[in-house]
Amino acid sequence: MTPGPKPRFAIPILFAVVFIDLVGFGILAPLVPFYVERLGARPELITLIIAAHPLAQSLAMPLWGTLSDRRGRRPVLLASMFGHGAAYLLLGFADSLWLLLAARILSGATSANLSTAYAYIADITTPEERAGAMGRVSSAFGLGFAIGPALGGLLAGGTTMADANLVRPAIAAALFSFSAFLAIFVFLPETRHLAPASTPRPEGTSLLGELGRIAGRPLISRMLIMATVVLVFMAVRESIFPLWANHEHGLNARTLGAMLAWTGTLIAMVQFFGIGWLAGRFGELNLVKGAIVCLMLGWLGLTLAWSVPTLLLAMTIGSFGTAFFQTSMQSLLSKRAGMAERGAVLGVYQSSSAMARFVGQAGAGTLYGQLGANAPFLLGSLAMLPAFAIATQVGRRLKASPLPGDKVG
Repeated sequence: MTPGPKPRFAIPILFAVVFIDLVGFGILAPLVPFYVERLGARPELITLIIAAHPLAQSLAMPLWGTLSDRRGRRPVLLASMFGHGAAYLLLGFADSLWLLLAARILSGATSANLSTAYAYIADITTPEERAGAMGRVSSAFGLGFAIGPALGGLLAGGTTMADANLVRPAIAAALFSFSAFLAIFVFLPETRHLAPASTPRPEGTSLLGELGRIAGRPLISRMLIMATVVLVFMAVRESIFPLWANHEHGLNARTLGAMLAWTGTLIAMVQFFGIGWLAGRFGELNLVKGAIVCLMLGWLGLTLAWSVPTLLLAMTIGSFGTAFFQTSMQSLLSKRAGMAERGAVLGVYQSSSAMARFVGQAGAGTLYGQLGANAPFLLGSLAMLPAFAIATQVGRRLKASPLPGDKVG
């Protein structure tokens, strides 16, 4: 069934509002640990507070999904943007660890913008044009992370992190989200009534039953285990890197923001221009293997870096791993899952991704504080060895039972 006529300029407007909101999110990405550190917290507690965001996100996402189906996409998008703006203001002016924790929980609990944007696109596009439309909106995510960190570093200023102004970036991030709120309110109509009728769930099935069937699929379960291992240590690096770079290399807010802007730009460009060709040439599994190797070398390179150029080289290598992994992993899972279980498999992957980020971010400070500054990256490099071994096992099984058109290397 084809959706009804779509609102004029809906996709460009949606691209713009997601981009605006993600610029705000990116502004604070390299700075969040320092809001907590200024209140006297040690690394163990800093990363626990940071990890409240993905934990709240993983718990709230099912509720937002249900609300968007029942009440509409527009109210959920409005609530998400307004919640982000309020969370950023709370973060910027928080004078206690409890208020910082509340800001992180509020930010995570209202992180329904991208998933609801995808649902909005699905309402107004045909299956033939849907992938391209979603790809364009996804690129707004990468572009926001390319511009946001550099802008955040410039707004914070200061020759060292101690004299950086952390209020200005928080206010700017909030203004970006409130601007996105106004754009949705003025320009984006509701679309839930345009969506094709959903297929009813077969009688006698349940979420637990679907999860049980997924766990009983050895190939898919191995892919999910491999992905969880990788994502845990990607989250470890994400949460501890700003503190580590400041403590070990003396990087200030401007330099941190510029470096993260470079990696964000690289990831966005590779995903936008390169992934399709590379997947067609080498296959998704080989890209996943390449991602694991790049992440292992990048994290090891961080421990050996002695200057900003060598640090940037290590980050660049790791960025290729980040760019290859997420897109290729989702494509690989979607191809191997049957039509009846595809939504459940990708749902499990998204849920496990959020929980992996929570575990990685929550544990990063303990690794950093108790085992040494380089321990998070060294352990991440070592963890890629079993991840690569699982990927090799997956490859053998794919060769034994390939789908038509599979490229398994």
